[in-house]
Amino acid sequence: MMRARYAGELESVRQNLIAMGETTIALLAEALRAVVDPNPGCAARASELEARTDHQHRLIHDQCLSVITLQAPVARDARLITGALDAIVDLELIGDYAYEMVGLVPAKQGRLPSQILSQISEIGAKIREVLSAAIDSWRNEDRGLALSARPREAAIRAECQALADKVSLLTSAPGDVTAYVNLLLICRHLERITRHAVCVAEQAAEAARPAPAG
Repeated sequence: MMRARYAGELESVRQNLIAMGETTIALLAEALRAVVDPNPGCAARASELEARTDHQHRLIHDQCLSVITLQAPVARDARLITGALDAIVDLELIGDYAYEMVGLVPAKQGRLPSQILSQISEIGAKIREVLSAAIDSWRNEDRGLALSARPREAAIRAECQALADKVSLLTSAPGDVTAYVNLLLICRHLERITRHAVCVAEQAAEAARPAPAG
């Protein structure tokens, strides 16, 4: 009876982590939409999703502590719990950065160069792919998929930096450059989100690591 309850709690932690990941992916998508193609409902939807990630973080944190109290996890179970505790921190940070991006959207969106917005959209799509792969790694306990995230990080972060360099040149233009300063911050947030998404994937890889033979 106790073992069955313990196994159920472990699976519940994993499923709730996956649900939090899906909420975070949705929040990132909403943030990118707010930057590239905003509509009046973006801010409200992003706020709702950000509040949901906070709630999910607390739920999973409390569940993990409950599992540890119920039966001190060892080996792969311990890796799942510690990985989940680390992953929810990274997911919450991704959510925080994504929500901040919504607040950085300039009021006069039409002023922004379409080429820059297109690049943000392309970079954002790549980051979402990495984050989606990380969550799928947790869903399917797929260590190989999880390990595929790290090789993509350098290229995406380099694209973020190149775009930030391009935007920073626009901040020296005459007139009000607030919109470009905000875009520069958005580029930095995208780079940070990439780093945290890769961490979520690596935590999934560690949680799925097979026990040593013998």
